[in-house]
Amino acid sequence: MHPRPRETKLIAKKNRILNEIFRSGTCSRFDLARRLNINATMVGNYVDDFLSAKLLLEDEPVASGPGRVPVPLRLNPKHGCLIGIEFEALRARAVLCDFAGEVIAEKQAPFAAGITRDQVIEQILSLCKDLIAKAQYPVLSIGVAAPGQVDCEAGKILHYELLPDFSEVPLLQEFQEKFALPTFIEDNIRTVTFGELLRGKGRGSQNFLCLAARSGVGLGIIIDGKIHSGSYAMAGEAGHMVFPTPDGVKNMTQLVSATGFVDHIRSWLKSEQPNSDRKSLLDQGEQLSLQAIVQAAEHGDQLLQQQLSELGSHLGLLASNLANLFAPEKIILTGEVANCSPIVRQSMQQSFHQYTLPQILKNTYLEDGALGEMAGALGAAWMGFGRHLPEDEVTVSHQLKKNKDSTHSSS
Repeated sequence: MHPRPRETKLIAKKNRILNEIFRSGTCSRFDLARRLNINATMVGNYVDDFLSAKLLLEDEPVASGPGRVPVPLRLNPKHGCLIGIEFEALRARAVLCDFAGEVIAEKQAPFAAGITRDQVIEQILSLCKDLIAKAQYPVLSIGVAAPGQVDCEAGKILHYELLPDFSEVPLLQEFQEKFALPTFIEDNIRTVTFGELLRGKGRGSQNFLCLAARSGVGLGIIIDGKIHSGSYAMAGEAGHMVFPTPDGVKNMTQLVSATGFVDHIRSWLKSEQPNSDRKSLLDQGEQLSLQAIVQAAEHGDQLLQQQLSELGSHLGLLASNLANLFAPEKIILTGEVANCSPIVRQSMQQSFHQYTLPQILKNTYLEDGALGEMAGALGAAWMGFGRHLPEDEVTVSHQLKKNKDSTHSSS
């Protein structure tokens, strides 16, 4: 059974209204008609329907000048819940949001050294289960932000080198078998970028990059206000960009990610003259962390400080290359590496300014993200709103057909 075009168009138009309010927080009928280029009377009728269905709430009007006082509209937070889960090599994070996108609960789970593939999946599913138990309203969407090369349509991780045996992981299947709830899989850096676009430092920008340097390295690309996914949804694999070094060609994951840098320091320590701090680091073995290295450097170890300076220089060169390639309004930095130490940040800024074209440097700058370590999980949850209430007619048509087919088969 195929949906009628008129029905599809009407639902898409209504969903556009709800998505606009989700993006802006509050909005009047007049502003909705102006922003979405929809007839004001039609907007009023749709809003009345939403108010009757308790999807929307009206706030007290606020007088701002002569003329008719606009009535602010906002989403009813009790209409439903959105769950976002994001993970990478070191940890998983999850958030439970209300229908308006505000956080109800959040949770983190660090991964132990030597964790297995099955244990990672079990831990992620457990996080989701805990948040579902906290939801006081119906869960409308579960968004899972996955690392590595991700086939979003098939819902699986093709390969992720920073976790053991993480190839051809049927992530969507794992969630569908555990929870009978609408679930989607997305690239984790794209969810970070979407979060910054919607409610972070990318809000209002049309062209920017989101450079994430944490356990791995990834790039989110916003062009004309939309996420650029590229062919096969594989754009943004910045961790696989290569760079010549005295030790041979290395990729950016090896050079500027937390795991790559820690591996480098671990090898470097074995060849260096040990002092008490270095010996302490070496003794940590697989438990060695970026924070421990920074702390040792801050105790005055000049050779470790030089290593941190080189890390910052490499990160600045990467940002400069991206700026020269894309000429964005800004590059938003996320992840722990860029701000792990003043030495790293200063060296990164110097390299960026030295190698970025002067004409681009006039308009492009580096800026820290606003959403912190939960950005990926938040972005996945907020993406779920648009998945639940799609704005484009093709997706609405597919959604209607799926619902009608399932109704027909069950009867």
